[in-house]
Amino acid sequence: MSAIIQYALYFAVLIALAIPLGKFMARVMDGEHTFLSPVLAPVERGVYRLLRIDASEQMGWKRYLVSVLAFSGIGLVVLVALQMLQAVLPGNPQHLPGVSWDLSFNTAASFITNTNWQSYSGETTLSYLVQFMGLTVQNFVSAGTGIAVMFALIRGFRQVKEQGLGSFWVDLTRTVLYVLIPLNLVFGICLAAGGVISNFQPAQKAELVEPVAVQPNADGGWSVIDGAQIEGDTVKVDGKVVEDARVVTEQFLPQGPAAPQVAIKQSGTNGGGFFGVNSAHPYENPNA
Repeated sequence: MSAIIQYALYFAVLIALAIPLGKFMARVMDGEHTFLSPVLAPVERGVYRLLRIDASEQMGWKRYLVSVLAFSGIGLVVLVALQMLQAVLPGNPQHLPGVSWDLSFNTAASFITNTNWQSYSGETTLSYLVQFMGLTVQNFVSAGTGIAVMFALIRGFRQVKEQGLGSFWVDLTRTVLYVLIPLNLVFGICLAAGGVISNFQPAQKAELVEPVAVQPNADGGWSVIDGAQIEGDTVKVDGKVVEDARVVTEQFLPQGPAAPQVAIKQSGTNGGGFFGVNSAHPYENPNA
């Protein structure tokens, strides 16, 4: 019964928040004044000046599509390069080696397209720089790209007799600046306050209260040996020595700037966990 109440409350809050957020997003994408305008409008105009964006431009569908593909293509190249070169870049306290080209391409293509399929364990494969300058950035801009395209489609239906779908660069800037950054700033602070780690410390090791015996399994990993008797470095089961067993006395405790990536992962429906086990990790999902 408590689970049903939780689900009901979740959907009620979701619907209650979706209505004002939807109205807010519509005002933002139409360039109307919002409560964030006094703070963010100067920043928005600064972005346009810096990148030489014409805020009044009306793109046709072909120019809009080319802009989307060009932006995504540049992001793909940059993210692949960040992963392959992480060994010589800063923000790598674990001194992790560069990622292979095929895994780099797979990860980059996944995050660029907002599908975020992962074939690696983040805490043992990617540096902090790649996590927050590469994957977290793409979680923002890939979600922003999807929202921009959605609004271009809406305008196509709404403005049948008018020329142009707006500017992709304006749509992306407004989405990220007015919606995704403020929303995830709040989410990130709440997550950090709730126990999600957010630091740049190297991984830590902690002594186990009791040693654990493990042995290789068919998947190439290690499985805990039930009923093991540990005598120093020797492991026995029913009095017989297990030859390929190991005794584990330390636990690996990953660190890093997890909270910001977890925030945008959830709100941008991205996927792409900071840790290999995603939200099953207690550092990413520490409480109810």
